[in-house]
Amino acid sequence: MDNFEIDPAFPTESVKKHEEKSPAIKWGWLRAVLFLLANAIASTVVIGVTFLIILIVKGIDLATVMTDRAQIYELMGSNERTILQVAGFLAMLLMVWIFRKFIDRKTMLSLGFKYKGYGVDLIWGLVLGFVLIIFGTLVLMLTGNLTIAEYRIDILSLSISLFLYIVVALNEEIMFRGYVLSNFCESVNKYLALVITSALFMAIHLGNPNLSILALVNLFLAGIVLGIYYIHKQNLWLPIGMHLTWNYFQGPVFGYEVSGTTEQSIIVQNLQGNELLTGGDFGLEGSLLATAGIIIITIFLHFKYKKAPYEKVI
Repeated sequence: MDNFEIDPAFPTESVKKHEEKSPAIKWGWLRAVLFLLANAIASTVVIGVTFLIILIVKGIDLATVMTDRAQIYELMGSNERTILQVAGFLAMLLMVWIFRKFIDRKTMLSLGFKYKGYGVDLIWGLVLGFVLIIFGTLVLMLTGNLTIAEYRIDILSLSISLFLYIVVALNEEIMFRGYVLSNFCESVNKYLALVITSALFMAIHLGNPNLSILALVNLFLAGIVLGIYYIHKQNLWLPIGMHLTWNYFQGPVFGYEVSGTTEQSIIVQNLQGNELLTGGDFGLEGSLLATAGIIIITIFLHFKYKKAPYEKVI
């Protein structure tokens, strides 16, 4: 049998030909860029058509909406936002499948969906996302920057929000960590690939309301913390879990804005003090508390998983 070497990070160049087909496009970075362009077009079309259908169902004239943009935000309740998010998610999945099958010539499973042996990592992710929010909330309460005004529980709203944030977590992790990061890692050093992908992840949030410089920095760091596990393990379950609980407990549970958008929540809070500490109208992820928490967790994940055994899934 011929000798061959497998790179422990992303062993794609030296795997036996009978085990893996060569990609239709040689350069991983180009595959990632073309995917992002194709996905942007597909998602825009699908979400746009879905939005038009929502307008028709609600009996709202498109011309009126286009002349009064404020109506767009009034229309976007949790139900409508969930529908649009699902539409975009399905468009993204279709593009990933097309690129994975015909361009990468690999399976969808190889994006990082193997679950056997990784269930504990999913739990780790769910816990870490929750810990980030608890850490920030406790500090704000102890410093007098946050008080709780009331509690309110709407099971239907909480269920819709949970479904929405599951879709958000799957959408962004499959897109950025599963497809873009994995393909960049085939062209450049995996740490450089992580930095590039994190910058792209930050860039897609540039249109979010109430954005600040610190929030931008934290979005970049969020890309790092969500990707550091992936470049060591090539698996998506930990970042999916962490992404889900970070968003869900931040907004629908504890009542912060989520990346600048307001959510109906269990806890109605009163937030005051320096926005560098509280995050202001962008949410807790726009604060120095988030910066500190993300950096600590990134270091923890890096040293926990950097020497983890690699198991290739084709």
